[in-house]
Amino acid sequence: MNIIQEKVDSLNAILKVQIAPEDYKPAVDTAIKKHAKQVNMPGFRKGMVPPGLVRKMYGKSLLVEELNKIVSDAIDKHINDNNIKVLGNPMPKADNNFEMSLENPADFEFAFEMGLAPEVNITLPPSKTFTAYEITVDSKVIDDEISKIQRRYGKYISPEVSDAECSVYGTFQELDADGNIAEGGHTNQSFILLDKITDSDVRPQFIGKKLMDVVTFNPVQAVKSADEVKYMLGLKSEDLSNYDKNFRFTIERINKVENAELTTDLFDQLYGDGAVTDIEGFREKVKSEIAEGYRYESEHSLKHELEDTLLHDANLQLPDEFLKRWLLSANDKITEEQLAREYHQYARDLKWRLIENKIYSDNNMQINPEEIENYAKSLIVDQYLRYGQAHLLNEETLGDMVKRYLGDQNNIQKVIENLTGRKVFEHLNQIVKKDVKGVTHEEFVDIMSKHQHHHH
Repeated sequence: MNIIQEKVDSLNAILKVQIAPEDYKPAVDTAIKKHAKQVNMPGFRKGMVPPGLVRKMYGKSLLVEELNKIVSDAIDKHINDNNIKVLGNPMPKADNNFEMSLENPADFEFAFEMGLAPEVNITLPPSKTFTAYEITVDSKVIDDEISKIQRRYGKYISPEVSDAECSVYGTFQELDADGNIAEGGHTNQSFILLDKITDSDVRPQFIGKKLMDVVTFNPVQAVKSADEVKYMLGLKSEDLSNYDKNFRFTIERINKVENAELTTDLFDQLYGDGAVTDIEGFREKVKSEIAEGYRYESEHSLKHELEDTLLHDANLQLPDEFLKRWLLSANDKITEEQLAREYHQYARDLKWRLIENKIYSDNNMQINPEEIENYAKSLIVDQYLRYGQAHLLNEETLGDMVKRYLGDQNNIQKVIENLTGRKVFEHLNQIVKKDVKGVTHEEFVDIMSKHQHHHH
């Protein structure tokens, strides 16, 4: 066997694997004998089919299978032994199609296209000064978040009279041009959340109503969300313009969420037994959670600015045409139109991963099993906290869930990628020059909105 690598340019190469009969015949003969013991064929007991007959009937397919294994193993070994940094996977060239026969053993040459990773050259720290935002948490934000929590964990009641915080259930009936119920017209029963009604003239008509009261309105005009209108009227893919007319809605049920009281029972449900014991401690806990979210948003902004700068400084080029062909061949769900839309973002993410891996390697960073386990644990705990189910977790349950999660190799890879990104960011965050600016969250959102607009 012989392997030849031919350079096309700095980002593309052709890998040729040359195989002689002595390289593949022993493996094919072994495969035929093994197959003879397993194959079922009329007139022969299982395992007693003559190898010569198996060779005649299955020899070509077994030859192709063994050649694929030999070539694949040879390519992997060549790449690993020579520390070749490839992007995607080697792709067989179209001229690899040739006749294969066990009766006439021949030399074969398989050719593969390879996309090569560019060399990454960056200077750290960059000379630029980066903006780091410190986002303040004001009392109104805390109050609003507490109100949301109280509503989320409140209980449903059925008041006799509706108000602005209610939802109502009832029957829609299509009306004709004269305001009468249309014969054979559309009807549906559903809920209406009053805060979904965007027409300020229509919403008040639902307030102060009792059971069996009637409201006449045009849902298409009164509700901004097309999906919400389709839900109300029980529609699927129909054109809403056909339903741009008045409907009579008869109220048959009134629901309202009664806010949960701020008691230790609620605090225990949210954070576990005894973690929070009074309203002051609860407000501090909510404030710290909001601050943590703001810190994440601020760090995300800084990380994005760092990425933009380092990507610009590195000015990496990719084997774009190879990668586009590889993406189309590797995923049959991707269309050429979708690839044309999304390739720019894919290329940006790939370039950043190359830079990130370079920084990780140059600084001898490492990830140990304990870090992987702790990261997986934090993912599960955060999910339970988000849904207010932290009280359901104990050490044994959490340990079992972490073990199951990390039993999937794909999950381990995701954790490693996330930890790599975190370590690289923490390193950059320590060495770059920063201009710290205090802002409100509204100001921060406005700044980010303008930044996104500039990118687009």
